[in-house]
Amino acid sequence: MILVTGATGNVGSELVVQLAAAGIPVRAMTRSPEKADFPAGVEVVAGDFDKPETLPAALAGVERVFVVPPGYGPEGPVQETTLVAAAREAGVKHLVKMSTSGVHFDATDPLSNGHRLGEQVIRESGLQWTILRPGTFMIYLYSYAQTIAADKTMYYTEGDPVSAMIHPRDIASVAAKVLTTSGHEGQTYTLTGAEAYTPKRQGEIIGEALGQPVKVVERTTAEAQAEYDRLGWGGPRLAGLLELKRQSAAWDFEVFDNVEKITGNAPLTLRDWVDEHLHIFN
Repeated sequence: MILVTGATGNVGSELVVQLAAAGIPVRAMTRSPEKADFPAGVEVVAGDFDKPETLPAALAGVERVFVVPPGYGPEGPVQETTLVAAAREAGVKHLVKMSTSGVHFDATDPLSNGHRLGEQVIRESGLQWTILRPGTFMIYLYSYAQTIAADKTMYYTEGDPVSAMIHPRDIASVAAKVLTTSGHEGQTYTLTGAEAYTPKRQGEIIGEALGQPVKVVERTTAEAQAEYDRLGWGGPRLAGLLELKRQSAAWDFEVFDNVEKITGNAPLTLRDWVDEHLHIFN
């Protein structure tokens, strides 16, 4: 039995589907099981990292766990620490943690720092472990959808990185292999797509899929912040994500071939993702 935490997230939901399709016994952990929509045969269980009393039932009979903490605050990697204690008690053998590529590149933003400490907890758990460090998700393009749909204009912020974006399905495919085959214990894999895209090229790909040009406009940092304020976006999480993006300009373009090495398949392209989500740009 494999337990997928973060089962309704971008990667977890893809992973549950892949494991179920392969006939692998899979249990999906979510805080709101009544709202979950998983394939037939998937066992759904209520569980919350911040409620340790919910974890024994979620982990009962489980051999391997896909670990996706909901986030990090000033108290550090409490979720991983709580999970590790419960996993040891339940007899879990292998933990596969989703981290971030910022750790590989020694980024110092809050998100990368949190994952760095979380990785340490997993490595020191006494259980077998594997770390996955994906780079920028292609779902970042959701942030452009509103203005592209409204007037076919994409606004990006000065300094936005050239990015080897990765499809969440590819992360899930790697996780599925790691969770179901041997030889990945004690390994750390940085995951990216196969090509790095400039913001201009991202806009061109969206336009090609739509069949009409998308105008790509650069905003200053101040203009972008004013727009975030107008939309009511803010708080520590947004600040942390923006700092990670700022730092990642130095390395987000780097391409790693681990997706193909592990899955045997070339990574999905940005056009693949755009075609699947074309409705958000219309």
